[in-house]
Amino acid sequence: MTPLPGLADLRRFADETRAMLQRQDIPETAEAQKRYADVVRLLRELHDRVEKPVTFGVVGEFTVGKSLLLGSLLGRPDLLPVEERKSTGNITVLRLRQAPTDPDGGASPDGGAATASGVTHAGPVAEVHYLSEEQLGSCVRSILDDLARGMDKEHAVLGAGHVLGGYDPFTDPRGWGPFDQWISCLWPQTGPEAAAPLVDPIQISATHVAAATELCRIRDAHLSQTGLLGTVRRIDSRLVRDALDHGTEERVPKSRPRPRIEPFGADQVETDKEALARSFMLIERVVFDVHVARDHWDLHRLLDEHPLQFLDFPGIGGAGSYGRDTHLSRSELAEVHTILVVLEARRPGRRGVEDFWGMLVQDQRTPEALAKAALVAANMFDKVLVPTLPDGALHRNDMLQRSDALNGIHVHADKFVKGRESAVVLTSSVSAIRRYGLPYADLSQKTRDEIEDALHKLDQGPQARWEETAVRFHEADPKGPWARRLREADGDGGVRALQLLVERQLRANGVAQKLERAEVSRGKLWQALLALQYQVRQDLCGAEPGAAEYDELNARMREYRLLLTALLTQLQDLRGLAGPAADGAPRAQPADAGAEEGRGALPSSVVGLVAPPGPASAADEVRREVYEWTEWPQLLRRARSDKKGLVTKSQNPDSLGRPRKPPPGQSAAPPVTHSSADDSRAYIDKFTALVTARLVKDREQLEEWLDGWQRAWSDAFAPLRAWFEEPATPPLLREAFLAHDGDPAAVESRMSVLWTALDPGFVVREQAERRGAGPVADEDLAARFPAQADHTLPWHHQVPDLDPMTESQERHPLLLAQLRQYVADAAASQVTSRLNRLLTARVDDLVDHYEEAARFLPAEDDMSPPRRPPAAPERGHGRDEGDGGEDGDDGDEGDGPEHHGGPGPGGSGGPDHPGGLGGQPIDELIRDWRHA
Repeated sequence: MTPLPGLADLRRFADETRAMLQRQDIPETAEAQKRYADVVRLLRELHDRVEKPVTFGVVGEFTVGKSLLLGSLLGRPDLLPVEERKSTGNITVLRLRQAPTDPDGGASPDGGAATASGVTHAGPVAEVHYLSEEQLGSCVRSILDDLARGMDKEHAVLGAGHVLGGYDPFTDPRGWGPFDQWISCLWPQTGPEAAAPLVDPIQISATHVAAATELCRIRDAHLSQTGLLGTVRRIDSRLVRDALDHGTEERVPKSRPRPRIEPFGADQVETDKEALARSFMLIERVVFDVHVARDHWDLHRLLDEHPLQFLDFPGIGGAGSYGRDTHLSRSELAEVHTILVVLEARRPGRRGVEDFWGMLVQDQRTPEALAKAALVAANMFDKVLVPTLPDGALHRNDMLQRSDALNGIHVHADKFVKGRESAVVLTSSVSAIRRYGLPYADLSQKTRDEIEDALHKLDQGPQARWEETAVRFHEADPKGPWARRLREADGDGGVRALQLLVERQLRANGVAQKLERAEVSRGKLWQALLALQYQVRQDLCGAEPGAAEYDELNARMREYRLLLTALLTQLQDLRGLAGPAADGAPRAQPADAGAEEGRGALPSSVVGLVAPPGPASAADEVRREVYEWTEWPQLLRRARSDKKGLVTKSQNPDSLGRPRKPPPGQSAAPPVTHSSADDSRAYIDKFTALVTARLVKDREQLEEWLDGWQRAWSDAFAPLRAWFEEPATPPLLREAFLAHDGDPAAVESRMSVLWTALDPGFVVREQAERRGAGPVADEDLAARFPAQADHTLPWHHQVPDLDPMTESQERHPLLLAQLRQYVADAAASQVTSRLNRLLTARVDDLVDHYEEAARFLPAEDDMSPPRRPPAAPERGHGRDEGDGGEDGDDGDEGDGPEHHGGPGPGGSGGPDHPGGLGGQPIDELIRDWRHA
């Protein structure tokens, strides 16, 4: 199935899948029900990813001022709880709206109290989304598994893995009992009669004890609630804000937390602050509608284009919530389209944010895609000290080195944006409050005092305290980002720059990232549909492969054979480029190579692939480099200055006894030595250095070419890999191969070889690991130099004068030209021979691997279904009677070997062969969308 062109097609695919499920009979077997549940879950995921607004995630460690910055960005610093401790204990969703302009003030758009015009405000009602039973169970199992692994690694004697590994208090009939009993070892009894603990509590990591404490809080909330799980409650915004402030709960209790069951239900959490606070551990997310003042941030055009919401993630590392936050964040980060990474400007290298980044990488996102989706805010920049720079011109890097904060931002921000310097901004909420007069009255008294103290310090300093540094950066790097960043931070704390950056990012990448996320879900749903189709066929009819399936198999094997022929032909061409085999034997051609046919069958992804570095071009470049050595023109100048036109001999340094004056800036005159052009040692050193450097370069170019080669052929093999992964394919291949081989072990080996060959990346990586990364081993290069080692040349002053005839021969420029030619040829020969061996070894390995795959392919149309007695199909119990459950004619669409897409995994078949279910609703859906 090829990638769909847009969200509209994905929406239609989801709608048609939903309609199919209403009509499709699903067998009551456990496996079919599991496959059906997978399809329903992934269909819901695809629908959500298509319909949800573009989502902007805000991540960072606690106490980096993340919530205050987000409020300042929207025009209301006190929009969210802000403390010097972890205060955002849930994932907070801010659905953005543009506040209407009303010069007279009036009722809020939500019908709440009157609000002044031009002031950002939250709607009067928030949505509190509670975890479902399944989500809460998954969260608890994740924390228990992590706890068990950590404890077993450090204190295996406590048996955490035995008790907690695979344990689920939601399905275990003992409930929370095993957990309650086991945690007593973390808080053992004390006193003269208490038994000695297996492990001293002091030796147990506080992180493990904190995780157990968090599980206790989840336990209490779970056992206390009634009817809350999986629901959404609409609650007064101020009540939500006050109740869910994370508070100052102790990190590690000194004694074992006892069960604290205080029942509450939906009515209580909607009106009672304490009940809502006790339900904290059950909450998935809290959603506020935020109406942004137009005079602070004009969003109406952007919101018309892209409905937008911000996700403020809980800061990693604070007290009170650990594994739960990580689990929820990992789930929600999968839905984020653009990420704002908030670093503390003074200490940007803290590890918490990298934990978030790791979660994003785990969700099938490439580093390149993540870098394109990321922005970085180096926050609390008002606390960064201005560095003292020395007078005189400085390079940009020299100035960065003068400030740990600036250099840290430069280094650590690039980890996320990968060279996109325009995606980094320096921010300060305090500077934004001062510049725009933003309100912060709803913050705690402690936070208000801290903001006012910071404002006072800014007011006492220069108005633009970074201007002088910005000027120096501009002088050193006029096109660089640092002068602009520093001036933006001085102006309004970078808030306006961040707003513009968000707008550009959403317009450039927001919808593209949303489509990429939805496309990932579509791919998973497609695989689940193939698995369900196969299971339906197995359960409803006991379906066994028939003529249509074998037609499909033969068509796929024919496609595989053509690709292998093309690949082996290409490799044989590379063997010709590399020269004869290492043992001098003639190169064998692949069986049934069909070179011309293979060249014609080259897939489009491979046609434009350039050739690897060849020996001929390498030899030419090496000769050119030898000819450019400075010794040759130096010696020719000496010949041109000689009356006889011979290369003059160098002067003996010992004969220059006259005193010489040191040059300016030196304490002594440099010693007089002979020229490097006068003996063979200098040439040998340059010869060996040139050949070694060239071999390193050629090896790097070869590895680069192999990487491009494997990517091109991986694209060519992609349809076959997708077919191989379909649930019906492996059983079909095993049956067909077993009929020929009769040996199950040989069948598995055959399938493994064919599957491996479809992944050229794996083949190339395995080859590189086996060959190693070092240079090709060979004899001493110096011994290959075409002159005597450590030998003085005829124009050296130590060579005795000979008769005029001999002198004219030995020091003639023609001799110099011959030496240059000999050295160039010797260097070219060494590079060529070594590159030949390197290229030959890699190509031979690839040829051997793919010739083995070619031998394991069946002959043309050699696969045929075994004879079987006809079997009457059995109907399963469906969800609806539907009109798509009868076996019927599917128009024979895809029933031929020419239809490579096939009518489904292993073929949908038809009424003319056993197990035909070509008319099932799921068959129709897959047939319609296979080549969409």
